[in-house]
Amino acid sequence: MPLFEEILRKAVHAASVVIPVAAVFVQRTDMVLVLCAAALFLLLLDLLRARNEVFRKFFLAMFGRMLRPKEQEGGMTASTVVLASAALTIMVFRTEIAVASLVFLSFGDSSAALVGRHFGVTTLFGGRTLEGTLSALVACLGASWLLLSLSGDLGWVLTPGGLLAGSITAALAELVDLPLDDNLRIPIFAGLVMELTIPG
Repeated sequence: MPLFEEILRKAVHAASVVIPVAAVFVQRTDMVLVLCAAALFLLLLDLLRARNEVFRKFFLAMFGRMLRPKEQEGGMTASTVVLASAALTIMVFRTEIAVASLVFLSFGDSSAALVGRHFGVTTLFGGRTLEGTLSALVACLGASWLLLSLSGDLGWVLTPGGLLAGSITAALAELVDLPLDDNLRIPIFAGLVMELTIPG
């Protein structure tokens, strides 16, 4: 994917940070219901796109430049997975852990893709690069610093060590190529580690 299209795609992905921001102010049950409904709607569009050639051509004309090849061929879009992942993350973890995990997904994954795909030279696993992974880690650490500075005002229990562990886990979850989609494994793995390392 050319750099401009990658930037456009990841700008949309980074904009998903609106979800954890909303989770700070909206009741958990309401957030989960809205996200599940939105994910179901996008899933229906994915199914329609896969089964209806007219809709598929229309969809590709509108959004094709931002889609990976497997998405263009009829696979589930990343947006569908992100919404489902956010619903699961918010449902399972404490608010502050869910917010941190989803912020890591928004910025860490976007940073890894932009840097790794277009500037990475040291290949590690599954086409991922050292530069992309380090970029993801730096983005997560930057987000951790911001979250830690806000935690007192929000009444959250966050610790530097726990956020560091979550950041490293998020970067490694993006790096390791598993069958589980990275939009799901990043917040779930990072959230699990932070639940274990941050008292509350």
